Amino acid sequence: MHDLIRRAAVAAGATALVLGASAGAAAASTGAPASHLYWANNQAGTIVEAGLNGTSAHVIASSQHGPRGVAVGASHLYWANEAAGTIVEAGLGGTSAHVIASGQLFPAGVAVGASHLYWGNQGTVTNPGTIVEANLDGTGAKTIASGKGSPYGVAVNASHLYWANQTTTAGTVHEANLDGTSAKVIASRQNGPSGVAVGP
Repeated sequence: MHDLIRRAAVAAGATALVLGASAGAAAASTGAPASHLYWANNQAGTIVEAGLNGTSAHVIASSQHGPRGVAVGASHLYWANEAAGTIVEAGLGGTSAHVIASGQLFPAGVAVGASHLYWGNQGTVTNPGTIVEANLDGTGAKTIASGKGSPYGVAVNASHLYWANQTTTAGTVHEANLDGTSAKVIASRQNGPSGVAVGP
């Protein structure tokens, strides 16, 4: 299957992004009207910026190691490098990209809140997946949810954190408080969920 990035109207002019198999995409969500769309090309190792309708797409970061998932803050762009086990921060134009967290177990999603960054580690058979919280500069990283089944996509709003656990026939979507407490399944029997987003 080819990776796709789609836009669909949801209500009153708002839009929702529907992502293909391995794409990770984000629109700027800084409180001001969004003006750009960003996505990761996992196999090409690139981060791409485009207009909200997909026009003028161009690479703003290359030579990444299996990037999966992109998040946009007020002044920075973040993504997870799955193969390298790192979380990267850059300027909104892809400038000054640098690793802010390393030693992660196959990270495959990142989300940015008002004061914290969140990502999911898929983990391994012997080290199950985790959800991690850190300061926006990557410091103070700590696991806030553990024993998860291959977290693959993270989203955050003002009060809750969400993630998808990717399992082919028994995938789930979870909700938790911002500190990872009170985690619960809110959707089950999904088929390999690989991304989650929160609307307005």
